[in-house]
Amino acid sequence: MNSKNKISEAELEIMKIVWERQEAVASSDIVGILKKRCGWEDTTIYTMLSKLVKKGALLREKKAVSYYSAALSEEEYTLEQTERLIDRLFSGDSRQLVSMLVENNKISREDIHSLRQFWEDETDG
Repeated sequence: MNSKNKISEAELEIMKIVWERQEAVASSDIVGILKKRCGWEDTTIYTMLSKLVKKGALLREKKAVSYYSAALSEEEYTLEQTERLIDRLFSGDSRQLVSMLVENNKISREDIHSLRQFWEDETDG
């Protein structure tokens, strides 16, 4: 997915449905879920589906109804958004993000220990 074609908060609701299913999802299922969850109109949902296909985040397979599957993994999306956050709020310095999390008790000693172990495993391997 091209980073200039970022996914909106509303479009993210569609992506979450597709990621949760881990398989192609019928457009009618997506519409039904979002009508209940968000109260959106069918046309709004279909418009967002089309935009996500154009952005390269979804693949569309036409059968009796359209089926959508993720062209962009949840991991790829999360990484892209994390990089954007660090660039936007911390001028690209991830240490500032970690410092803020530690200073504001958003990361525990246990988390730090786990991260240290992860780092050692990654650098040793």
